[in-house]
Amino acid sequence: MRLLFRCLSLALTFIAPAQALHVVIDPGHGGLDSGAVRGSVKESDISLRVSQALKELLQAQPDFQVSLTREIDQSLGLPERVSFADKQKADLFVSIHANASSDQRARGVEFYFQNHLPPDEETLFMAAAENKMAQNMATSEAQKLESESEPTKKNDVLAIVEDLKRQHRMKSSHRLGKDLMKFWKQSAKVDGNALRQAPFYVVSKTSMPSVLVELGFISNPKEAERLSNPEMQKQIASRLAQGILHYKEIVDKVNGVP
Repeated sequence: MRLLFRCLSLALTFIAPAQALHVVIDPGHGGLDSGAVRGSVKESDISLRVSQALKELLQAQPDFQVSLTREIDQSLGLPERVSFADKQKADLFVSIHANASSDQRARGVEFYFQNHLPPDEETLFMAAAENKMAQNMATSEAQKLESESEPTKKNDVLAIVEDLKRQHRMKSSHRLGKDLMKFWKQSAKVDGNALRQAPFYVVSKTSMPSVLVELGFISNPKEAERLSNPEMQKQIASRLAQGILHYKEIVDKVNGVP
């Protein structure tokens, strides 16, 4: 029982973040992987520029520390992105992407967090496309976990703690996604935005609250023009920054931080 209380105490420590929020921003794709492409417009370029602008805005705030998974146009595997966030001991993980569809009328911004409900067919297809880079991962880690999963009292308690962490992570990710979408709608004054759950690798495997943002559809000519415009990229970053700032205000209020 004493071990259980000790582990629950560790779980509660996990739930209360530090006063200074460390945000890891993940510019999607890069290097040989351009992501969605329409003419000269590349998803990898857009995600990097918006991420850099978002980093600059957040770093101007005294209670934020910000890191990018990539600073340049380079190839980076999905496990590397997750590992980077974990090593940085990040409090939040925000992955930036741009969408594409065979229907040029498709438009709007979408926010995704880790799913605990069955996803729809379209969401599964999108997640599978984003996750394909992780399909060739070595199985050594899975084998290691299997060898350590013998049924003992200690492992049962740790499983409870991990479940508490996972529930907190999903609730916090949902909260972050709602804040991002709220301020996006207020600033952009457009419809067609959605908050969804999906099994994207980077939001499922990270150990902190995580959201993946699809900024719009490159396959839509109007949105492609908007997304590739440097001034619009700064405005997009500003909307995302407002959502993250509001999320921190809520977390600080819950934790009694003045």
